[in-house]
Amino acid sequence: RLRVLNHDVLGYEKEWTQVLAEKKEEEVPGTVSVLIFRIAKQWFALPAQLFEEVITPQPLHTVPHRDNPVLMGVINVHGEIQLCVSLKELLDLENNDSEKEKDERSTYKRMIVVNKDEKRWVFPVDEIHGIHRVHPIIFENVPVTVAKAKTTFTKHLFEWEGTSVALLDDELLLYKLTRSVQ
Repeated sequence: RLRVLNHDVLGYEKEWTQVLAEKKEEEVPGTVSVLIFRIAKQWFALPAQLFEEVITPQPLHTVPHRDNPVLMGVINVHGEIQLCVSLKELLDLENNDSEKEKDERSTYKRMIVVNKDEKRWVFPVDEIHGIHRVHPIIFENVPVTVAKAKTTFTKHLFEWEGTSVALLDDELLLYKLTRSVQ
């Protein structure tokens, strides 16, 4: 029995020696960790370090005398009142999901809390896929028609699971959110 144990240990050591000796995939400088999420039919990504947490949808309380489609209202996040904003409105996304498409697609509505420089924003999303590392070599340039738009929040595009994902310019996005709720 001891021999079998030693043989298994030797096999284990051999296997790990081989794994450790294999050439590792080198990390490309500039690799970005992003959170991929969906709003309406569009997939977006933002740098992962912005995200504080993902929460289940909370009751929304409107702000009196504010008629701003971007500012949805305020919500309670762990006892703190936070502004809840609509990226759908800010990004001017069309709401053209038909009822049939809604039934066919699994949706897991969530709210995302982002934090940058101690400023927190909460916004609803239709689906969250997760955090992914994206190599800059797969970034595609934004098409000229989009780049010349009055306000474009897309910094780069990249392919993920056969879908085009827009990497949003987080600096511009948060700046516009601040401006739109003042």
